Amino acid sequence: MRRLLFLMPFSLFGLEIQPWFCNMWEFSFTPSYTYGRFNSVQNGDPQLKKPFNEHLLTFGLEVSPSPNWDMDADVEFADTTAVSMALRSGAMQVRYLWLDDVVGDPVSLTTGISARGVASRSLKDISCPYHFHTNFEVSTSIGKEWDHGFDWHMRLYGFGAVGIANRGYPWIRAFAMFEGNIHCTHRLGIFAETYIGFGNQAHVHTHHFNGYADIRHRNIDTGVKYTYVFEIWGQLSFAYTRRVYARSFPENVNFFTVSYMLPFSLF
Repeated sequence: MRRLLFLMPFSLFGLEIQPWFCNMWEFSFTPSYTYGRFNSVQNGDPQLKKPFNEHLLTFGLEVSPSPNWDMDADVEFADTTAVSMALRSGAMQVRYLWLDDVVGDPVSLTTGISARGVASRSLKDISCPYHFHTNFEVSTSIGKEWDHGFDWHMRLYGFGAVGIANRGYPWIRAFAMFEGNIHCTHRLGIFAETYIGFGNQAHVHTHHFNGYADIRHRNIDTGVKYTYVFEIWGQLSFAYTRRVYARSFPENVNFFTVSYMLPFSLF
């Protein structure tokens, strides 16, 4: 029962970040929709004249070909105030599970690498968080579940990554989540995320924007997530995220996300 995790991240980047894998050779397909809205960009030049709206569709697919290996990919489509509906990005990730608290280790620990390609027109969109056309990351995730019978009743995990694109300066990002599980059906979590770029420019040129590769940006987002578990039919999740701090980045952003994770097997 505890292996049927069927996870979905609610971070700026759509790839999986939690340190628990799905059942071996069981696929997880996750479509999600996010609506975001903000009125200003901190250090924006010139400042926005009207509210900026973002509609983001993400389709993710994950599979674990062995107990210790996990692969996932996603594709994003965006319709925003700056660009009409079109492909924003696509990514692939491979992770390795070093420790697994489900089978008796003190914690679960994973490391991974990922690559994301970003469409040229999306780099001109200030709501697109990526640095340039090709973005690479090395990441690690650690977590702990506390048992209650055949399932967990609380869990805590954290994620960290270091990245570099094919142009510009590196970045780091981190994510932390605390989640409770009620009667194996209702899950409620709180989370926080930060994303820091080490560029040499403080100003965001909103009329001639071309990605965050050279911008010294940072933000802190916090949020809540509710998930309803349908047993074999997957999970339906809702999340609200609020940007509480921003520097050279869109500020005071509200995000609303809904996603549905469908597990299936080809064997």
